[in-house]
Amino acid sequence: MKRILLPVDGSPGCQQALTIAEDIAKKFDSTIIVFYVFDLYRIPNELEYAGYIEKMYDTESKKEFLEKTVKYFQERGVKAESKLIKGDPPSDIIDEADKGEYDLVIMCSRGMSPGKRFLLGSVTSKVVHHVKTPILVVK
Repeated sequence: MKRILLPVDGSPGCQQALTIAEDIAKKFDSTIIVFYVFDLYRIPNELEYAGYIEKMYDTESKKEFLEKTVKYFQERGVKAESKLIKGDPPSDIIDEADKGEYDLVIMCSRGMSPGKRFLLGSVTSKVVHHVKTPILVVK
């Protein structure tokens, strides 16, 4: 197991996924690719959420977050790299996993209400159902 894909979204609830990725990477001397998809398709109402839009499209903060995450792994003796792309998170995670020759994908599952999960689905759920690479979902 040489390459691990770790899609991240910056949510504080996903710290457990980082810990598990670290443990697995150390055990198998793997490289972790910390992967962030800048969601171009989530566009809220501009008038109502003008401040939110500015924050949402702040790529510099996303790059900084990725750098901190890579540094987190490197300080613990784990090889890590980052990759940031713009697109649709579920589709791009699946594409990256399939084309990047990864041995494992590790994702966190954030809790959603049953109604929201039914109507929208989650990124993790979509990836789980369509990715060909083995996947570990951390709750």
